[in-house]
Amino acid sequence: MILDMLRKGQTWVTKGILIVLAITFAFGFGFSFSNFGFGGKVPEGTSAEVNGQKISLLDFYRARERLRAQYRESGVPEEALNQNFIDMTALNQLIDLQLLSQKAKELGFMVTDEELSEAIRSNSVFQVDGQFIGLNEYRAFVEQRLNQSVSDFENMYREELLAQKVVKLMFETLNVTDEELFDIYKIRNEKVNLNFVTISPEDFKDSYTINEEEIKKYYENNKSEFKTPELRSVRYVIISPDDFINRVDVYQEEIKSYYEAHPDKFRSNEGESRPLAEVKGEVEADIKKEGGKALFREFLENLKESVDKKSIDEITKENGLGEVKVVGPISVTAKLDDIPSKVVEKAFTIKQGEKNFAQVGEKIYIIQVSEVVPSRGKTLKEAEGEISERLQSMKAKEAAKAKANDLLNKAKMNGGNLEEAAISFGLKLQETGYFSRLERVPEINSDEIKVDAFFLDKKNPLVSKVYEADEKIYIVSLKEEQDADPKGFEEEKGQLKEEELSQRKRELYIDWIQRLRQESKININDKLLLPQG
Repeated sequence: MILDMLRKGQTWVTKGILIVLAITFAFGFGFSFSNFGFGGKVPEGTSAEVNGQKISLLDFYRARERLRAQYRESGVPEEALNQNFIDMTALNQLIDLQLLSQKAKELGFMVTDEELSEAIRSNSVFQVDGQFIGLNEYRAFVEQRLNQSVSDFENMYREELLAQKVVKLMFETLNVTDEELFDIYKIRNEKVNLNFVTISPEDFKDSYTINEEEIKKYYENNKSEFKTPELRSVRYVIISPDDFINRVDVYQEEIKSYYEAHPDKFRSNEGESRPLAEVKGEVEADIKKEGGKALFREFLENLKESVDKKSIDEITKENGLGEVKVVGPISVTAKLDDIPSKVVEKAFTIKQGEKNFAQVGEKIYIIQVSEVVPSRGKTLKEAEGEISERLQSMKAKEAAKAKANDLLNKAKMNGGNLEEAAISFGLKLQETGYFSRLERVPEINSDEIKVDAFFLDKKNPLVSKVYEADEKIYIVSLKEEQDADPKGFEEEKGQLKEEELSQRKRELYIDWIQRLRQESKININDKLLLPQG
């Protein structure tokens, strides 16, 4: 019926180069799989079930490939595309779409054949120069480029239009007043400039010499704080898609087919197609690379079982992965060239002799703890350097704070004049420069000062306390303030309203989806997820 309507509405037919259609729901922000309501297994050939309604594996694979294409087109390099992230996002979008579509039907919404026909005809993907491409081209595009029957495609499109209707209803209640917008504008545009004085505890360190009696007393009172770190030796092997490239056999037919399917990959700088004979090596390398990734994914699917049942040496030998390396003894904070911190940390979560694995980017690290050197309490001699440094720092900070409080009190007695007080103490007065509530305080890394600064005014320019930030002590006072310009507000009001409504829509959508998920029975095919160790 829809094809009949498209045929009746067709005024002309034209041919042109079409981009791949990517219908993914506009508000599909995605959630972690922990939000799904597991209730049992899903039928074979199904990626998920939402309140008994199946989402096919085929729909999932299509959604996943569309996502990958979108990321590539936006400039994200292939190696940066995490497979689990792509899978989770694609499945979340499909589930969100199903939840919203079901809610729309529950509320009595429907999409007529006329609405579906008009949506297809007006979709820019199916237009050339603003005109519908024609029935035959539309059918060919869906069947050949999307690898989908026209009926399946239109059913999915109808679901999306239903979801859009319920989202539109959801957003009709949203509004933002001019008063609310002006408050937002003030937060962004009201600014202050502070005077400040810095006192560094480092300047007082040399004033103190710590004696042996102080060190001994501190050690006895805080003995439990001084321990050697636990150390571990780790056996490990690193695996990446490149390890599987040499296993990929490439046939002449594949080279020809790949070359013909990817014409844009093999063009000269002038944009002309390069002959197959010239790029044959590049084509073969691309096929091997993609084949290596496919074998790598297959390896990942069975990795957890392999790690549970086999030794690292067996896994390495079976897959031709080279040698098993050893590092250690190392602490949990060790920074290594060959192993990321995430993997080192994981090695400290398992017992001696146990194995585990972690994925970082496209690399898999299989690890085994071969030795554990337990932590122990430090002797007084081992700890005395650390204790001496700690006591010196404590005394220096106390002295710096005492001087800062003396300076603050002097400024209070001078009617809040921080500059005169600083000069009398032989200290330099500095200024931050203007900043808003949304900006960091220039020269000072302190959120506390940023908050308090906007409570200061010309009558009370001096803060009531000293601040500690980045191992330094600060005293601040208001130098100047800059009000938000009402004229500027009128100029920016439209943009502010658009941004605020967009944010509120996002928050409302997420709240809706979370509630729908909590009220629904959602089962997913756990085989879709790559193991993460």
